[in-house]
Amino acid sequence: MAKDKAERPKGNFLLRASVLLFMLYVVVSLVRIQGDIQQSREALAAIEQQNEEQRIANKELERMLSDGTEEEYIERIAREKLGYAYPEEQVLIDISGS
Repeated sequence: MAKDKAERPKGNFLLRASVLLFMLYVVVSLVRIQGDIQQSREALAAIEQQNEEQRIANKELERMLSDGTEEEYIERIAREKLGYAYPEEQVLIDISGS
């Protein structure tokens, strides 16, 4: 009978330690998952912002096409972004930095 009493606290201690370690694992996992959720929410917000900006740009392009100003738009893009000019035109570039 003395043997049974001596073994019970060991088993009881191992059970409590196991439950405590499992609970600790669950808490750490939950904290890690919450961090992942927060990062995903931030990424989603950034993508939604880009989506909204693209919708605005698309509406502006649709407006320009419907207004008949696409030639002006194409000319502006060709000049500003591609560096094109008319054959007889001289393009001056300000290299002073101001």
